[in-house]
Amino acid sequence: MNTTISIGTAKLITETLWHVLFFPIWWYTRGLAAVLRFAGGSIKNQYVNLGLGVWLTNLFVPMYGINDLAGRAISFVVRLFMIVVRGLALLVWIIIIFLVVIFYLLLLPISVAGFLYHFFGFLAPSLYVLS
Repeated sequence: MNTTISIGTAKLITETLWHVLFFPIWWYTRGLAAVLRFAGGSIKNQYVNLGLGVWLTNLFVPMYGINDLAGRAISFVVRLFMIVVRGLALLVWIIIIFLVVIFYLLLLPISVAGFLYHFFGFLAPSLYVLS
């Protein structure tokens, strides 16, 4: 019974240490790959939701089947305006997703620095420099 407890305790400690030491490696490999897959999928979904592909393919198609010059011109200008507006919306979304990825990359070092600062006192400015 006593050996079972000691083996279980040793296994628990080694597994815990392994997960704590492996976490930063996972964060910047598999975790980063998952975040990048999410970012790419989110941008692709937003492109589909905005319907940019449909607007681009129908840019030169006259609206409501009006084939005269004025109808084609109005159709072109309206669709071009919508493409620009929706393109800007997609650009804003891409910038937001890019900032999320940058936040993900910086989250672990900032968390470690905060942990070291509050737990061990590392990175703390000296209060007696001027005295």
